[in-house]
Amino acid sequence: MNELFFKSFVIPFHKAFLGFFILVILVFGVFMELKQHLMIAERLLENTAGFYSFLLVFLLYAVAQQQFQRRLMNGTRFRIFHQLAFLSFRQLNWNFLPVWLANHAILLLYASLLTYVGFEIGDLAKLPILWGFLVVVFLIDISLLYSKVKKPFPDHVRVRSRWFKKLNFEYWFLMHLRENRTMLILAVKLISIILLNGFFYSFHSGDYDLRWLEFGLLCACYAHFPIWLEKNEFESEQLTYFQNMPVRVALKLRQHSTTIIIILLPELILLIYKYGNRETLLNLAFLLLLFLALNMGIFGLIKIRKNYSNSLSAAYLVFFILFILVIFGVHPIMISMISLIPFFISIRSSYSV
Repeated sequence: MNELFFKSFVIPFHKAFLGFFILVILVFGVFMELKQHLMIAERLLENTAGFYSFLLVFLLYAVAQQQFQRRLMNGTRFRIFHQLAFLSFRQLNWNFLPVWLANHAILLLYASLLTYVGFEIGDLAKLPILWGFLVVVFLIDISLLYSKVKKPFPDHVRVRSRWFKKLNFEYWFLMHLRENRTMLILAVKLISIILLNGFFYSFHSGDYDLRWLEFGLLCACYAHFPIWLEKNEFESEQLTYFQNMPVRVALKLRQHSTTIIIILLPELILLIYKYGNRETLLNLAFLLLLFLALNMGIFGLIKIRKNYSNSLSAAYLVFFILFILVIFGVHPIMISMISLIPFFISIRSSYSV
């Protein structure tokens, strides 16, 4: 691969989504064995909905990668790549093929695993669809890039919401995630929902009580740890100007709560869908409150500790304490109140974001 292309398009992409790649490697590389991967790949090939879900995940990943590359090329440091417009479409394909392969390596490896399993079980019908889809995605990606370099590069690009012309403070971090950490939020949501689905599946078998779901919510909360780290970094580095402006605690509570609730909305909807009925309405309210409180508490803990290594050490200790409280059957309301203490400590100062 051309060293200039590698340093310009591959390294920045992996740096920007480092949290996502670490999370994926940790969950699918450390916590899962090869036998489990082979079993999942076999299920994906046997289940049509599962197979097309994988293609959808690949498409979303490709869209996020393409948007990131286009934003990179809007920067002044990338004006040199305007000269790529002098290349033919075929030459551009050959130049950017290594970049595309490097940026899509994780999903291409999994596609190779699906191909291997397909040959092993004799199910070859979906393999041409899989690789044909990947070729089409690559060609569309390169076509969009080619159309980009053929046009004049703008002096400045201002990102503005299409629907919300004026964004309140509550949505700033959400816009930051959408623009700069798309893969991180998608990976966290995917892992969190898979975790919760697994806990609900075993809970509905009748072998576990409510404490099992509470433990599941605790695990899903810690799956969001990279998001809360990113939120703290975003506020401490990009919003330092607002630390000179006194803000009422009630206003900060509303702003942070709104942002956190929007981020946790898929899990909250899943909780209501899986556990919502008249007989369990009160327990459902307790679980919803517990999940919100746990996430707010983790975010507050990160804000208090400031340093990444200190936050991680404190998070391990807090997880153990909360696990003990769940095991001994402490009421979810009590656990929620304990979890909210770090959050309220973190926003008590008027001169903090």
